[in-house]
Order: sequence, then structure tokens, then C-alpha cells
Amino acid sequence: MANPEGAAVKQQQEKETPVEETAGEAPAAQPSLGFLDETQQRAAAAYVAYVEAERQLERAYKEQEQKAEKDYNDALEQARKTCQDSIAQARKSQDAGLAQARKAMDDALAKARQAFDEAGAQARQSYEAATTQSKKTYEDSVAQAMKERDDAEKVARKQHGEAIATTWAIFTKARR
Repeated sequence: MANPEGAAVKQQQEKETPVEETAGEAPAAQPSLGFLDETQQRAAAAYVAYVEAERQLERAYKEQEQKAEKDYNDALEQARKTCQDSIAQARKSQDAGLAQARKAMDDALAKARQAFDEAGAQARQSYEAATTQSKKTYEDSVAQAMKERDDAEKVARKQHGEAIATTWAIFTKARR
């Protein structure tokens, strides 16, 4: 494809051609020179339009890539927030369970003053069972929250990968 500089140089050379040389040429050559100039101008304009289209394509690609990065980061942030909320809720649940277990133990110990040995053993057993259950609930909640976070990150990574792949496919197709 002819570049605009080449067309300009050729036009300049044609302008610098001495009058004697052009006078010796046949009159039929004049219209073809005008046609060539017009063709060169059209080619130069087409090249400029092509370059601008390529720049617009690159800008669109960069914008699409930035959007994919932003979406990915937003999904990661949302997964982190969800995980943190789940962990905070699990901690609350554990604290409430521990508080209930302590209250149950205190109540059982107050009643057990008359029969300390028997009631004390039973209170300790209740406390340990409640603590174990509360700990199990906490661990299950944390495990579930971490699983949800991993799933959200996987989905975000997949969407990010698909967005980048689509962008690259469009970009490479457009470059052809």
C-alpha cells in the first residue's frame, strides 16, 4: 500500500518537472496524470483511515481489557466481603454459643451445690458438648465461607479469562 509521504514526494517531483519535458509529451498523458494524482490521494486517504481505525481498535481493546480487570477485581472484592461477613457471623454464633454454654454451666453449678459431685460432672459434660458443638458450627461456617469464596474467585477468574479471550479474538480478527 502506498504511503502518504510517497504520494507527496511524487507530486512534488511532478511539479518540479521542467516545462520542456511536459511540453514534449502527448496531450493524452495529461488526463492520466490527473487520474494518478487522484488515485494517489484516495490511496493516501484510505491509508490514513486505516491507521485511524487501527488506533480506534487498539483503544477499544485497551478499554475492554480494563473493564475485564475491573470486573475481576470487583468479583474478588465481593468474594472477600462475603467471606469476611460469613466469618464474622460465625464468630458471633460461636460467642453466643459460648455464652449460652457458660450460662448453662453456671445454672447447673448453682443447682449442684447440694449434690456437688454428681451435678458438677454433668455441668462439665454439658459445657464441653456445647463448646464442641459451637466449635464445630464455627468451623463448618468458616469452611463454607472459604468454599464460597473459592467458588466466587473461580467464577471471577473464568469470566476474566473469557473476557480476555474474547477481547483477544476480536482484536486479532480485526487486525487481519
